Amino acid sequence: MMGIYTHFFKPSLIALPLFLFFSLFSYALSGEELYKKYCSSCHGENRIGKTAPPLIPEFLRKKSDRELKRIIKEGLPASQKPSFTFFSDAQLEHLINYLRTPAKDIEFSLKEIEKNYIILKTKPKDYEIRNLKNLTVAVDKKGEIYLFEGKRLLDKFEFKNVHGGVKFSLKNSRFYIPARDGWIISYDYKEKRPISKVRACVYLRNITISPDEEKVIAGCVLPKSIVILDKDLKPLKQIKVEGRISAVYQLSKYNSVIIAYRDIPKLSILKEGKIKSYKISTPLEDFFIDPFEEYVIGSSRKENKLFVYRLKDFKKVFEADLESMPHLFAVSFLYKNGKFYFVARHISGKVSIWRLYDWKLVKTISTREKGFFVRTHFKNFHLWLDTLKPYALLINKKTYETSKVKVTEKGNFSHVEFSGDGKLAYLSILGEGLKIVDAFTLKEIKKYPLKHPVGKYNILLKTRKFYPAFLGYEVYMEKCWGCHHLTQEAFGPPLKWVAQNRDMGLILSQIADPEKTYKLLGYKENAMPKIKLSIYEFGAIKNFLEVLRDGWID
Repeated sequence: MMGIYTHFFKPSLIALPLFLFFSLFSYALSGEELYKKYCSSCHGENRIGKTAPPLIPEFLRKKSDRELKRIIKEGLPASQKPSFTFFSDAQLEHLINYLRTPAKDIEFSLKEIEKNYIILKTKPKDYEIRNLKNLTVAVDKKGEIYLFEGKRLLDKFEFKNVHGGVKFSLKNSRFYIPARDGWIISYDYKEKRPISKVRACVYLRNITISPDEEKVIAGCVLPKSIVILDKDLKPLKQIKVEGRISAVYQLSKYNSVIIAYRDIPKLSILKEGKIKSYKISTPLEDFFIDPFEEYVIGSSRKENKLFVYRLKDFKKVFEADLESMPHLFAVSFLYKNGKFYFVARHISGKVSIWRLYDWKLVKTISTREKGFFVRTHFKNFHLWLDTLKPYALLINKKTYETSKVKVTEKGNFSHVEFSGDGKLAYLSILGEGLKIVDAFTLKEIKKYPLKHPVGKYNILLKTRKFYPAFLGYEVYMEKCWGCHHLTQEAFGPPLKWVAQNRDMGLILSQIADPEKTYKLLGYKENAMPKIKLSIYEFGAIKNFLEVLRDGWID
């Protein structure tokens, strides 16, 4: 070591090229010393990120040592990441080994969050939203956000490392986008611009919005915490938690937020700024809430089982062995022949169809296509499965027959989202871009050259309070459409007219017992049969009528 340092002062070295000088100097430094000298000014002294992303194992696990060596030596195009071509192979190994070690004592206090709150001064764009239900946010993994209404591109702005899903606030005309490195940005679609952003933590799992839409809740993995922000993303409170958060979801029915953990057997409820926890049998690595917010459905990799817990008392009501793990964060819901179902993809490539509320596996479909998502629209005839190949795999909702549909000539299909009215499908095609097609004929309508299109989020389809209404549409089509067409006169008046012109209580009474209510509607005799509905079918119809009345479905 001393011999190397002594050489720096020899006159013969003064004429050496600068990169060779740095190479000789840095050769003796450890991985930690190399990081502090060359990386910390951008990535932070404790590796949690500063002007550049965090360099901790949670962010690097998907990158190989070979890829990291290339990035360090060559830099990243279209970014401020410089190239360090003078690093030797040994130095690269020391540095990467250091980056792979867990970061110690990660803290990110409420004061730090407050320091990282930024009010944005961006100029509003000039656009008009003609049909709000068709507002869709698309994410380019390269760091750009696109805002569409139907086939029209309304706005585009930069935001990197998106992870965890876009959340919409209808009350405040905003949507919120979270990033893996803890940043959250808010966009006001009435002001037509991003309005604020904040860094809530170092490593973020996902966000949700409180049922009153006045607060944004961030579920943080590093440090382990729940961060409560107001609708403008101003920090309000940080609550430390035990366990690695799996996800946070809104519970409108209970005016609260539910929290699950990957490593602790408990579920927590956040209400009025306080957390109350309930013990369950095993940690839930992945979970979702049913459309009527009655149950938590989760999976345990450790036990390789599916579990169902009742939300009103957190009692386990069902469990089943699994051959392979399902991706429960990306299920789709169905209604068919009087029953409700959820459909999930599995890491094995299979698709499982489960009955909700009486909890039964009804069908397993074997496919050779491995993927993550099952997507559909309540007006579409198929379930859409991503394949990372030039075609989509479609499953007929009535027959469960599968078919392959080619959607690209030169790329790979990775994800689909639909417009709120169901007429358009937005296809993420890796190697080609974002393709907008007719959702029924698949005829191409428009194409946008996104570099790496990934998640897409429609304001109607991604707003939780509408979920029962989507199933209500399917109940209506199965049990009511024959007499009440949606917008045209049939045997009875159009259902949309009924929803918008009659008292909702009276409508529901007519459905429940038409013999007792027909006179109140001005009819001399009753022509409507009494339709037997389960409590969930009735709830779905009620929600559908409310959404129809408010113009979200037509």
